[in-house]
Amino acid sequence: MTCPKVLVIDAGLGNIGSVLAALRRQDCSVERLVQPPPLKSTFDYTHAVLPGVGSFATGMNALRVSGWEGWIKEVWCQDDRPFLGICLGMQLLASEGTEGLPENAVVAGLDLIPGSVNRLSVSSDFVLPHVGWNSLHWNRSCTALLHGLPEGGDMYFVHSYTFQPHDPSHCLAFSQYGQKFTAVVGRGSCYGVQFHPEKSQRLGRRLLENFLVLPTC
Repeated sequence: MTCPKVLVIDAGLGNIGSVLAALRRQDCSVERLVQPPPLKSTFDYTHAVLPGVGSFATGMNALRVSGWEGWIKEVWCQDDRPFLGICLGMQLLASEGTEGLPENAVVAGLDLIPGSVNRLSVSSDFVLPHVGWNSLHWNRSCTALLHGLPEGGDMYFVHSYTFQPHDPSHCLAFSQYGQKFTAVVGRGSCYGVQFHPEKSQRLGRRLLENFLVLPTC
């Protein structure tokens, strides 16, 4: 297998240094771009990663202003090439979200995995944001992204909102925090993880390794 060449999308959605460092510890080459590459060089890359922290509304605005929204939907994912959204990057894969908006307002997302992103519905016994280690349980253990990960293994989370896929089969794994919530989504070669694999030590490294061996087009 040739060495994967990973494009990391830097749309200004938070400090992505730890994601870059984690990927560079893998057997791959990594390039960080603030603007989409020219079409002729897009397919020099084998995998693309969208990290992010912050609100849904701010994230989608950043993708639109920078040109990444069209590139992700119409160039990269059009051919079902391996794509991984991390934390906010996962949520932006949804059809719509409400974070960062007035009450009852929604903003359109990338709509790569149909669903909505809404605030976690938890009692006053649970503090938001949900911060810390939590167990990962999968609905579809056969998916290549979760290969070799133990049932109930801990990943590191920081979030107040959750992705609710319209198709339950797109929820590959879940966790619990006052409610059952989606921890991993997937459709075709497009995946999202609510936790931070770059901060999740050995199991996070294994998940990134699994992503990098996904077949490319």
